[in-house]
Formats: sequence, C-alpha cells, structure tokens
Amino acid sequence: MTHSFLLHVHSVSSQLCDEIAQVRRKVQRRGIGHAVFLDETLKREGDVDSYSLFLPGEPPYIETSATTKYAARYDMIAACTGKEALLPSIYAPSERGAGITTAILVQFIDNLLAQQLRALDRYPLLLYLDRASIHNEEKIMEALHDRGCGDVIEVVKLPAASAKRVSPLDNSLFNLWRQRVLQKGPLSKKNIRQRMSDAWNTITGADLLAQYRNCGLMRGQDPYFDCPDPTAHQHGN
Repeated sequence: MTHSFLLHVHSVSSQLCDEIAQVRRKVQRRGIGHAVFLDETLKREGDVDSYSLFLPGEPPYIETSATTKYAARYDMIAACTGKEALLPSIYAPSERGAGITTAILVQFIDNLLAQQLRALDRYPLLLYLDRASIHNEEKIMEALHDRGCGDVIEVVKLPAASAKRVSPLDNSLFNLWRQRVLQKGPLSKKNIRQRMSDAWNTITGADLLAQYRNCGLMRGQDPYFDCPDPTAHQHGN
C-alpha cells in the first residue's frame, strides 16, 4: 500500500461513506431513469490530446492557436439520467463572463432543461447536484416550476467531496466526453463549440448505464462497495 493511498483511506470518514450510501439508496429506490445529474465542465481553445502518433518524417508536434491556462475557455452545462444524455448548453467567454453563475444556470433551466425534463414524461424526477455555490436549490426549483416542470420533486445536494464516487458526470462521463472532443485534433475558436456539442451527442445509453453502475447507483448494488476502509468503518455492524 502506497503512502498516498494510506492518506486517502484515512481522509475518508465512516460518516462520509454513510452519506454516500444514503444517496445511492435513494437513486436505487427510484431507478436510474428518475435520477437526473447536472454539472458544469469546460474545454479551452488550443487543447490537444495527451498523446499523438506521427508518421516517419513528420514533425513531432501539433500546431495549436493557444496553449496556456489563459486560453479562451468554453463552459458547458450538461445533464443526464441513467437512460439519456440531455441537450447541453455551451458558453463562449463573451457569453458567460468570469464563469457560470446561478443566473446563467437558471437561464439554462428556463431555456432548455425544463422542457427536456417535461418531455421525458417520467414522474417523479430527482435532480442531483454537487455543492458548488451556484447550485442554489430554491432558485433551481423555482425555475423548473415556473416552466411547468413539476416532475422534479426534489433537488438533492451530494455530500461534500463525494462527486468522484457518486456522480456519473464527474466520475467518468465528462472524462469520456473530453476524449471524444479531442479525437479529431486540437481545438480552435472555429471548431471548439461544435466539437464539444458533437462529442456530448455521442454519449449512448450504454455509456450512461456503465457510469451509473460504476457509481453504485444500480438496484442491488452494495452502497458501500467502494468504502476505502471497511474493517475500520464497520458499516452495517
């Protein structure tokens, strides 16, 4: 066991595992089609894949228009259930200022998300969010209901520091999406928005099912399956 893993084990409390298990049981009871996860992510102009293959005689580099952390950032708000990836909204720097705000999120719900959730015709729905400051439960519920989406009956905040273990978006779907965004080469101002959208649209039901399973959200899964220290935590005893 490495030193870093030991630190990770001791940084995860029994209480956190119990809180994560509670969220998992909640999803399992309703079913993954009723669990809507929402989160934000981004790509930058100039991003390239972490590795590339070059033919003999080709220069071992990729030309790109921007390479630093100060490159233009494009933000995406995306949501999914365990059965479908919902249409995202992508924002250029001029459209979102310093970053995604509660007001921008509410606008996304008003313009796009509420209509998509109504179209599912799947009652009840629960909306799962991490604890980012922009995720204001009251304003989100108000926006959904103002647009006639009464299918969402609850906004559930994930336990602090748990998204990597319990959110299909944070866990792997966004990683899968990032890989697909970069499959056709570096991102430029001309192509970044379309490539981000196209890559999200390739997410399949099988992709979703795999990530909901990886997060322990399927019925019958042990809600403590990934506890890093079951001997010390003694869950269920």
